[in-house]
Amino acid sequence: MLATFVALEALGKQVRLVNADAAPDHYREFPGVDRIEIAARSEAEADALIVMECSDLSRTGVAGLEGHFIINIDHHAGNRMYGAVNWFDESAAACGEMVFDVIRALGVPLSREIATHIYLAILTDTGGFHFSHITPRTFEICRRCTEAGAAPEPIARAVYDSS
Repeated sequence: MLATFVALEALGKQVRLVNADAAPDHYREFPGVDRIEIAARSEAEADALIVMECSDLSRTGVAGLEGHFIINIDHHAGNRMYGAVNWFDESAAACGEMVFDVIRALGVPLSREIATHIYLAILTDTGGFHFSHITPRTFEICRRCTEAGAAPEPIARAVYDSS
C-alpha cells in the first residue's frame, strides 16, 4: 500500500514497492502509483518485506520473497501466518485501518498523500462501504483522512466512474 511506502520514506528509509501487476489505468492518477515496480520476481536485498492483503505468500504473484524477514499484515480469514511478524486482525474492515495505526505508531504526520491512499484503501477494501466489519472507527479514520486532505468525491469517481 502506497501510504506505507510514503510513510517509510518520510522516516528516511529506502523503500521499493513491487507488485506483480500494474495498477488499473483509473488508479494511475493517484500520487506515487507511477513508482510501483512491476515484476514477476524480486531479487532485491532488503532488511524486511511488508506483504499486505495476502493470505499466503504465493498470492503476491511475486517470486523470490521466500527467505526474507517478512511482515505480514492482513485482515482476511484464512491467513496462513507466513511472516516472521504476523499482524492479523479479522475485526478490521480494511487493511487501510491497520496501516493508519502503523503510521500513527511511527509518528509520521498524516500528509495529504498518505491520507489519500488510506482513504482509497478503505473505500476499495470495503466495497464502497458495502461489506461487513465496518465500524465507527472506519469512518473516524476516513474523517481524519479527509481533514488531512483526502478528497472523497474525486477518489470515488476515479474508482467507480472510470473503467
